[in-house]
Amino acid sequence: MPELASIVIHCRDPYLLAPFWSVVTGLPVVEEDRVKLAERSLDPDEAVLLRDPGGRRPDVWLTPAAPLPGPGRIHLDLVGDAEERAAVLEAGATVVRELPRWTVLADPEGNEFCLIPRNEADPRPVD
Repeated sequence: MPELASIVIHCRDPYLLAPFWSVVTGLPVVEEDRVKLAERSLDPDEAVLLRDPGGRRPDVWLTPAAPLPGPGRIHLDLVGDAEERAAVLEAGATVVRELPRWTVLADPEGNEFCLIPRNEADPRPVD
């Protein structure tokens, strides 16, 4: 079977979403892109790469795309505890709705994702 290599999140503003998704995924922005974010010097079509230094997790790319339809350009199901939920909210997520087993959140551009408590985590999809 093919192996998941990366996840691409199409966005309007990588300056807004790269730091957000870096916090949420725990993946750092690669050095070259970190400098460009700080200097606000990305080319208009330039993507930002989040990468696990240990190489154990897939890359995440924040890729500018316009025009974009409304929210729904990606949907991730993440597992986290109360502390991680607080960090996600502090990073800029908003609660869309609370469900019995998980919470639906939105990133700063309105893309929805789910946060499942660790004690509710199940390898089967929940969406």
